[in-house]
Amino acid sequence: MLTRSGWGALLIAVVSFGTGRVFGILELYVLGAGVVAAVLFAIASAMRQPPHLGVRRLLEPSIVRAGETARVDVQVANLGHQRTPVVQLWEPVGPTGGATMNLAPLRRSETTTAAYRLPTSHRGVIRVGPMQARRRDVLGLCCTSFELPGSVELLVIPKYTPTPFSLGGSSGRLGEHLRMRAYGQSGSEFHSLREYVMGDDLRRISWKASARSSEFIVKETAIEGVRRCTVVVDVDDDAYDTAGFERAMSFAAGLVTGAVAADLNTRVISPEVDLRGSDVAVLTLRWLATANPEGGDRLPLPSLRSGEGMGVLVLITAHPTSRRVSEVRGGLSPDDTLVIVAVTSAGASATGTRFVVDATSDEAFRRDWAHLTGALSVRRSDVESPVAVGR
Repeated sequence: MLTRSGWGALLIAVVSFGTGRVFGILELYVLGAGVVAAVLFAIASAMRQPPHLGVRRLLEPSIVRAGETARVDVQVANLGHQRTPVVQLWEPVGPTGGATMNLAPLRRSETTTAAYRLPTSHRGVIRVGPMQARRRDVLGLCCTSFELPGSVELLVIPKYTPTPFSLGGSSGRLGEHLRMRAYGQSGSEFHSLREYVMGDDLRRISWKASARSSEFIVKETAIEGVRRCTVVVDVDDDAYDTAGFERAMSFAAGLVTGAVAADLNTRVISPEVDLRGSDVAVLTLRWLATANPEGGDRLPLPSLRSGEGMGVLVLITAHPTSRRVSEVRGGLSPDDTLVIVAVTSAGASATGTRFVVDATSDEAFRRDWAHLTGALSVRRSDVESPVAVGR
């Protein structure tokens, strides 16, 4: 392919031939012929077999949180038997950007390296490669392009801070509510003996201990706290603006990693998504990295009933009166307590919902969550020890 200089040289040759014919100047014919010969030589040089180059990339790390530093080290090796020409390399990074590098001539089996940082300001998958190479002739009149196969992908997960889940023993409204519910349930582990109080379940009377006392003695069992946490992520595109949806992804990551750190049986639900098990935090972070708002037909949620014992169901949605709120409340297990995290507007309280967290900003979320659960602050160790996601 002729470059701009190549097309300019052809124009000079045409002008030289024309002017030489009009004025009968032999030297202009010679000049035009020389220029044409140079262009033909450039085309012949560019048509030669491209150099045999191998590309190897190393991402460090391969998974990052939004805003963290990531870089790629590129190693280019001459796999051919001849010295390579000067080659210009262009590495596509994501859908819009790229990195340009100039490769000096390499001897046989010689390698060279380069490194550059990757943009990590937004969550998602950043594809690096395949590399495009361009070779020019010595005069810069013609160039050829060829592709060097191979690519890698960087996964950018949402920026988040693990959310503290000190629910059962907390002094917040949610903790008090859960303790009151726990007192109404019978635990499975023996805790102590005490005297009978009016209203105690007669089945809890220890007749052996009562025989040695003047009063009835009942068995006190350990109060069972919260065992489960279900996080429902609303991805309805009509409910969010762009900033609100990004906050929803970040809060979802923080809530899931916080629940896992608190040893709760954690489950994540969204239309067509139902994640659970020992790797739920890892799977959730990978899903949140590429999750997008959904439009069109509104898909229903999977069944919300899961496991036994007390649980907390956290719904992350745009506002407390969104369509998902009524759907979640209708399928809520009797043992679950609903908490709504509203990322766009928390002004209107949903009917029948006692616990609404204002998540219109990071500061509002931390304040409301602390008031609700009684957690005064996020521990520094929680911030510095995120869930490993397969780096």
